[in-house]
Amino acid sequence: MGIIPKLNSRPKPRCFVNDLVKWLLRTVAAAVIWVFVLSIHWGGRPLFVYANETLVQNPLVQAADEELADLWQRLGKAARLTFAKATPDESKSM
Repeated sequence: MGIIPKLNSRPKPRCFVNDLVKWLLRTVAAAVIWVFVLSIHWGGRPLFVYANETLVQNPLVQAADEELADLWQRLGKAARLTFAKATPDESKSM
């Protein structure tokens, strides 16, 4: 009887809270690992300093960051205008 599946058997539903806790634990573990990795000293300086110089203080990254910030602002404006047009004015309906 173990080989033949039951006709009315349904898979057990996934619990959202369990998935959320697993995701949270993975995220915290990854953050802790990165803190330890970036605090390793190499050449008299921690790896964080090298990563900061390479990834944050890079002119190309700064230019891309400015462009993304500008794009985000334009997208926000367009969304506000679109939703303002799509939503009926409540003052007129009263």
